[in-house]
Amino acid sequence: MKYSFIFLMVWCVATAGNTQQLSGISTRWNDSFVAWEILAFADQETETEADDEREEVPAGEFSQRWAQVKDDWSEWDYEVLEERGTIRAKWKDDPTQWELRSYDGHIITMRTAWGKDMNEWRITDNDVALTLRSRWTNQKDEWLVEDKNRGRFYMYTLRSGDPRDWAIEDGLNDEVSNALKTAIVFLTVFNSSPR
Repeated sequence: MKYSFIFLMVWCVATAGNTQQLSGISTRWNDSFVAWEILAFADQETETEADDEREEVPAGEFSQRWAQVKDDWSEWDYEVLEERGTIRAKWKDDPTQWELRSYDGHIITMRTAWGKDMNEWRITDNDVALTLRSRWTNQKDEWLVEDKNRGRFYMYTLRSGDPRDWAIEDGLNDEVSNALKTAIVFLTVFNSSPR
């Protein structure tokens, strides 16, 4: 009985951690794209609340690993919804292949779908595979994942042509891990940031 209660409490805490939905991301400083702050809604939406009425809370960050040492865009550290890890380009001179490794053991691979075309990406953890697309090929203000079985994840800039502030509409189901969502958010802001 005692172990059942402990298991139930641990399960409730673990499940509660997954209830937050990502809501936005912004650069930490207005003149730099080397550090980002991520926001999430504080709790699940009730039927009477609209997204603009829900409270947003800090949910994590991305930061260049070597920002203070050199201008290296190929290695990043992240912390999102209490999960930490690294995001690295497979090869420093090739931004078409990335790997996210969480300290919890998740490994996510991210590759362009068509060679050097940075407008469409395949993201997978070897169980779930998603396709991230820029809505427009000549403008990087909107990115979208649409999967008929797993839902929709949509990111767009708050001001057209300004990649510093993004809104996130996170409609993916529980089958999609926080690590996969982190990869989607990272690819969106990375590919839309001036370097």
